Amino acid sequence: MSWLDRLSKADFDGFEFLTESHDAKSGERLVIHEFPHSDEVEVEAFGKKADGWHINAYFIGENYDLEANGFTAKLASSGKVWLNHPWLGQLWVRAHDWTRSESNDKGGYCVVSIDFVPGGRAPYAPTVDKVDVAYSRVRELHTAIVDDFALEPMSNDGLNAFIADISQHLEGLRNVISLTTLPLTWANQVLNVIGGVKTDINVLMQVPGQYAAALGSFADVLGFGADALDEDVSSSTRARAVARITSTAINPPAIEASANTAVTVSATYKINTAREAALRSQMLVVSAAQLGLADYDNANSRDAVLSNVLTAIDALLPKMNDAVFQAAVSARTALIDALLDQDLSPQIIRDIANPLPSVLLAHQMGIDEAVFIAQNGVRHPLFVVGRVYG
Repeated sequence: MSWLDRLSKADFDGFEFLTESHDAKSGERLVIHEFPHSDEVEVEAFGKKADGWHINAYFIGENYDLEANGFTAKLASSGKVWLNHPWLGQLWVRAHDWTRSESNDKGGYCVVSIDFVPGGRAPYAPTVDKVDVAYSRVRELHTAIVDDFALEPMSNDGLNAFIADISQHLEGLRNVISLTTLPLTWANQVLNVIGGVKTDINVLMQVPGQYAAALGSFADVLGFGADALDEDVSSSTRARAVARITSTAINPPAIEASANTAVTVSATYKINTAREAALRSQMLVVSAAQLGLADYDNANSRDAVLSNVLTAIDALLPKMNDAVFQAAVSARTALIDALLDQDLSPQIIRDIANPLPSVLLAHQMGIDEAVFIAQNGVRHPLFVVGRVYG
């Protein structure tokens, strides 16, 4: 490997150059006071010196001089800009002075030695909210699922049998939602949406995209119902609801298929049934992801929600088409980033050997009793025993 191979690229305000080393300068501003007839000195500190960086930029080849000219012009005109360096990373700097070295015996290259100083206060760079990113990725998954849904043409008998079976599946979905621990107003709203889809199913199935959009509306009401109704849903309630929804997505309730055997064994019927089942399961996962994106008061509930949603996504991934697959993977990554970004590390850990009331333990740990009960999953507030977190 030659010296040329060892050069790495850096970037100054969009202008790339080769470099192989750097010197970083720093220190303290000190004033040394010496006194006549005394061997003692006093050192007065005036704070930290401004950092500085000395970097060599190499320009090589037939047109090295033109490249070097462009680089030095950039140094003279850029002011405060970003320097991207292979070892130093990204620095907000200003070029202070520079020296250009070249001669005939160097064979077609020159070196520009630059001293950089800090550029001062860096420009404001807005941070990306990970929750907003996660919501966006879940919405993209929602859209991809709706756009992907299509049905093969069926005979009248096949369509009637298909609609009858789908109605049973929707009724099973109503039963699942009824058993999910959602606040009453929220649950009723979700059940009404499913009831509306069942009522209009004959019309919706004439245009499969409308049926997919209707199930998408159901997923939104289920996922965003708490926010829309301003419901205060505890972390434990949210975790239980997500667990039931994702379980249903992976293992939907069985139904008794249509009695028309000639229809149910046909290839078209099987294809359409599989596509509708995939749509229903995927929309349940979307609703679980939307429901799971919330602020939690304890790590156990947060981790349970994330685990259940990821398990459901992973179970459905192998049968997804490409566009839905890519959207699901992106949503999966964004959900992990958003939920694990919450700092829910417990402040206090205590092991309770003899049962104590939750109100006493909450007071001792300096937190609200309701928070203590939710955070520790307390079943009997008067008889708390075992390890608790505050």
